[in-house]
Amino acid sequence: MMKKLCLKALTLTTAILAGALASHAETLLTDVTLVHIEDGSLSPDQSILIRDGFIAEIAPDLTASETADTINGDGGFVIPGLWDSHVHIFSTADEPDTALPLYLLNGVTGIRDMGALWPIAEQKALQARIAAGEVLGPRLILAGAWVDASPGSWPGMFLADTPAQAKSVVGQIAQEEWAAVKSYSMLDEATYLALADAATAQGLPLVGHIPERVALATAISAGQAGMEHFGRIPMACSRKEEQMLNDLRQAMNSGADLTRIFEIMAARNGIILRTWDENLCTGVLDTMAAANLHVSPTLVVADFYTGNWPSADAPRMQMIPAALREAWGKPDFRLAAMTDEVRALAQDSIALDRKTFAMAHAAGVPILASTDASFANPYPFHGFSLLDELDIYVEAGLSPREALFTATLAPARFFDLPDLDGTIAPGRHADLVVLDTNPLVSLATLRRPQAVIAAGRVLDRAALDALEENLLNAGK
Repeated sequence: MMKKLCLKALTLTTAILAGALASHAETLLTDVTLVHIEDGSLSPDQSILIRDGFIAEIAPDLTASETADTINGDGGFVIPGLWDSHVHIFSTADEPDTALPLYLLNGVTGIRDMGALWPIAEQKALQARIAAGEVLGPRLILAGAWVDASPGSWPGMFLADTPAQAKSVVGQIAQEEWAAVKSYSMLDEATYLALADAATAQGLPLVGHIPERVALATAISAGQAGMEHFGRIPMACSRKEEQMLNDLRQAMNSGADLTRIFEIMAARNGIILRTWDENLCTGVLDTMAAANLHVSPTLVVADFYTGNWPSADAPRMQMIPAALREAWGKPDFRLAAMTDEVRALAQDSIALDRKTFAMAHAAGVPILASTDASFANPYPFHGFSLLDELDIYVEAGLSPREALFTATLAPARFFDLPDLDGTIAPGRHADLVVLDTNPLVSLATLRRPQAVIAAGRVLDRAALDALEENLLNAGK
């Protein structure tokens, strides 16, 4: 566990960024077009009055007090701030120093952390400092109370090997005031079902992995609210899902070692490709949609496994610490575990994932844009990878508006936050992004926002450039 809160880079000392941290009582943003993600309509020639971190008024012609900060939007387009619904910003002592500004640079004003190596008290301390305006960063949800079977897949997990232990663990999670209970991969079915029942009893949503020995249909029946990662959906669309589950159950019940367990799991890719059934998949996806099971796909993670990595001189690489770049360049246990068969089938598996993803969206399965960005996961990048993920959605067949929905309205509504529903309207929190061109035409405009407004604090282009320069210097 990390021993102390380390936020040296978040003490932003440049005059521009200090001004952003000092919240104005009022800010008037003029000459902008509102982009309504719900229906794709536009409201041109608008002004937005922001007061104490909230949208106070919207109208074509607004005036503000003499002390208000007035910003000319120059005909730009305003969208709600983006969300990344699956990240890990607490895997090292100083990860937030880099992660938080990277999110703001990319228009991400909200993140959900899904598992940390920091104690919960220190996570909550940072969350409170952001909420109070002491630290400039995106809105933060702490949903990383991950529960796994012994010995745990990552350090610091809650562990449960029996139904009784699952109930006890959920009691602790509730006492510590996490936002959700997160199931993890190696739970057995009886313990998982007890975890789901205990979460319901505590009034906490169950999110996370579908355990490797549990069928997707079982998770739906258990009331799982959110599913992390996408791979279990194509598996549920295979005529051999039950066989694959039984193969792993039998191996683990007989005490197979990790090498054998990983071999069985790796073999699933080929089985899925041979036995994926479109008609079966249609029924699976209809059931998911009816259950309102939200999916955080993290499709961008496939880039790591296929070697689709940025060059060493790419800006996103230069903005992360030099020691991290060196660590990412060393052999990785996940790549080492890939078999020749998995490598040979990688592109076909990715293509099937994207086809199934498009079908899921068409069926009405709610999607939460997500990346799994973390210093512990090489090459998904805080901030940048969320925009990459949205581009993947468009490549898979979604319109730019539909892709934006997964990063604005869908997460804001799923998290059920007060005064934040992914719309631009009076009374809502002022989490906004100002863009040069219409994002409903092309998402490319997200790559360089004109301004980012986080909880009413405005980072104009000059401030964003200063933030970028600060990260580049820190990464040397």
